[in-house]
Amino acid sequence: MRVCSAIVCALILAPTTAVAQTSLQIPLQFDFLNPGAKSLALAGAFAGLADDATATFANPSGLLQLGSSEVSIELRGTSTNTQFLKGGRLSGTITNEGTDTVQGPVFGETTGNHTGVGFLAGVYSHPSRQWVIAGYRHELVRVDQTYLSNGVFQVDPTTNVSFRELPQEGVRQVSITGYGVAAAYKLGPLVSIGGAMTAYTFDMNSVFRRFLSDGFFGPPLLDRELSRGTQTGDDVSWAPTIGVTIGRSATRFGVVYRRGASFDFTTVESRAPTRTSVFRVPDTLAFGGSFRPRPPLLAAFEVTYVRYSRLREDFVTDQALSVGFPDNFTIDDGVEVHGGIQYAVTSWRFIPRFRGGVWFDPDHSVHFTPTGNASFDERMSTALSTGKNLVHGTGGVGLTFGSHFELNAGFDLSSTTRIFSTSLILR
Repeated sequence: MRVCSAIVCALILAPTTAVAQTSLQIPLQFDFLNPGAKSLALAGAFAGLADDATATFANPSGLLQLGSSEVSIELRGTSTNTQFLKGGRLSGTITNEGTDTVQGPVFGETTGNHTGVGFLAGVYSHPSRQWVIAGYRHELVRVDQTYLSNGVFQVDPTTNVSFRELPQEGVRQVSITGYGVAAAYKLGPLVSIGGAMTAYTFDMNSVFRRFLSDGFFGPPLLDRELSRGTQTGDDVSWAPTIGVTIGRSATRFGVVYRRGASFDFTTVESRAPTRTSVFRVPDTLAFGGSFRPRPPLLAAFEVTYVRYSRLREDFVTDQALSVGFPDNFTIDDGVEVHGGIQYAVTSWRFIPRFRGGVWFDPDHSVHFTPTGNASFDERMSTALSTGKNLVHGTGGVGLTFGSHFELNAGFDLSSTTRIFSTSLILR
C-alpha cells in the first residue's frame, strides 16, 4: 500500500525576500508501498490477502495464514523522476540575451535512485496455529536528489521592469526505516486480529543555496554563494499498526490502520532564527479483500485513505515561513484504489504464479492559493502546475522450489516511477 507516492512542494521567493532560504521545488518521492515482490506485483492490493511475512507491515492479522515459521528478505530498486521549475521567462518578452532565451517556463527533471534491502523479517508460528509473532525491518522512505534552478525571469506589473529570481541549488537526503515487532491471534475460525509496534528512525539532511549570477542574464556563479538554508533531523519515533482479517482462504477481507510517525527536524537559514519543526508521516486506513473463484485464480482489491494533510502541518508551513505565506499552501487527503490478479499454472514445474495489477495514485502535490502579489502568484502557480493523478501498472511472477523455498519478482511502472523487486522466502 502506498501511503505516499510523490510530494512536490514549490516555494519560490518574492522579490522582497530574494535571499531567504526556502525550496524552489522540493523533489520528494515518498516510497510508502507495501514491502515484498508479491504485493508489488498485485498492485499493492494486500490488506485482505496478507499471506506472507510482509503482513507484519501490510496487515499483521494476516500472519496466521502462513502455516509455518519463515524468514523473508527483499531486494528493491527504485527510480523516481520529478519535475522542477528550472528557468525561462514567465512574463514579459524574451531578450535573447544570456539565459533569457525561452518564452514561458522551463522545467528540469531530477532523478532519485535507490537499491537495497527493502524488507527483512522473521516469523514464528506456534504449532497450535493460534498465535504468531514476528520481527521485521522495513525501508519506508529513501530520497537522494539534487536540482539546480537558473532562476526565472519576470516583469513587475507595477513598474514594468524585468527582474530575475536568484539561482538556487537544492540537495536533499531523507531516510525513514522501521524496526518492528508484530503479533496475531486467532479469535475464532473466521476472525483474526493483529498489531505491530514499530520504532522508526529518521534522518534528514537538506541544503538549499542561493547564488549570484554572471550579470543579470548570465549563468549562476556557483562559487558566489549568497545565502544558505539547511534542514536536518536525526530522530526516533514509535507508531502502531492494528489490523483485522475475516473469512477463509477462498474469500477474505481485511482492515488495517497505520499511524504515521512524527519526527523533529531543525531549520537554519541566513538572517533568520533557528527553529524546530515536525515531519509527520501520513496516517492510513485501508480496506481490502481477496477472492478465489477457482483454485488457480486469485483476485484482490484494496481501497486506502491517506491523510496527506499531516505533511502540511509544520513541514510545508515551515518552508513557507521564509516567504511569509504559510496559510496559502495545502495538501489534500487522497484515496488510492488497488486491484490485482494471480493465476497459478499447477501443471508446470515450480508452479509459476503469474501476477498483474493496476492502481490509482491521486494527485497529492502541494496546492497554492493566490496571495494578491501578482509576481509571486505567477511563479507559484507555474511551479505547482506539474502535480497530477497517476495510474500504475504492475506485474510479476512467483515460483516454489520444494516446501521450504519460494522466490518472487515484481515491478511497478508509472510515468514518473520505476520499481523492481525480488523476494526470497525460506520456511
